[in-house]
Amino acid sequence: MWIPYDIRASLKAESPPETVRQSLADLAGREFLVGFFLRNPVTQIWEADISVDGAPTELSAGPDLPGARVSFHGNEAGKLAEVIYRLQAASHEQALAQAHGDVQRRLLRWLAKIGRGMAIAGWRIADPAHGARWRCTPFRPSAMRADHIPLEPVAADLAPVVELFQRARNAPDAASRLLAAFAVLHLATSHPAMAGADAAGFRVTQDMLIHSGALAGPEALEGMNLDALLAHLRPHHDRLIGPGGVLAPMLDDLAGQRRLALLANLADLAAHRLILAELRARREEARAPQGAAEG
Repeated sequence: MWIPYDIRASLKAESPPETVRQSLADLAGREFLVGFFLRNPVTQIWEADISVDGAPTELSAGPDLPGARVSFHGNEAGKLAEVIYRLQAASHEQALAQAHGDVQRRLLRWLAKIGRGMAIAGWRIADPAHGARWRCTPFRPSAMRADHIPLEPVAADLAPVVELFQRARNAPDAASRLLAAFAVLHLATSHPAMAGADAAGFRVTQDMLIHSGALAGPEALEGMNLDALLAHLRPHHDRLIGPGGVLAPMLDDLAGQRRLALLANLADLAAHRLILAELRARREEARAPQGAAEG
């Protein structure tokens, strides 16, 4: 079963509904805590290759966040695992947006300085004045049954298409996932290996929007055929490619990252549905001669 891997658009309340309601209704400026969990993209462990031994307990966040404080917390191995901001805001979303912009550029500075990969794995927010809490963290899906193991290798002609889908599934960021998934959708319209995928009959369904999270987006996507979906995704795809076909830098704020994540999830899911349709068509074609012979 396909599951979305990018969770930036998801923020789950961890407090009773009335507590959350009171927090949302309060528009006064007050202190919020925002913690960011870090991830090593190589080991996938929730830590960065930075030791917190001897690091300051808390620092001023700097001129971009006046009055805010930032602290650094390690795991049992002494490696940086969470960065926590203490700042003034009028809502949990405002606090998250402000802290996210700062921590993203802070990670870029660390990355440039030490040359090690690091990424944000998720975050949590607390409104101490109302006792409200939210969390945005990925989950581990359950293991699939062993009856998938005996499957034969994918056909050689279809392998390049599925390899692009593999890139989309393995990509740690929405931009890379969108580029790879978009390529699969494009191939579905013309590549001979995808002739059985029924690209002409493809439609974006409400089920796809729910599973990808794209139902929360501002666009009316339900019912789009494949050509319309490609046209809708094209500007988002093309802005990731700069002059001369070279990757372009993308420094979106959190709202922009969330939108891109939803579109990448949808493209990823649509690519999976089309590949499954092709595999089903091939399976039915392989069974047809056997059925005819038995008849």
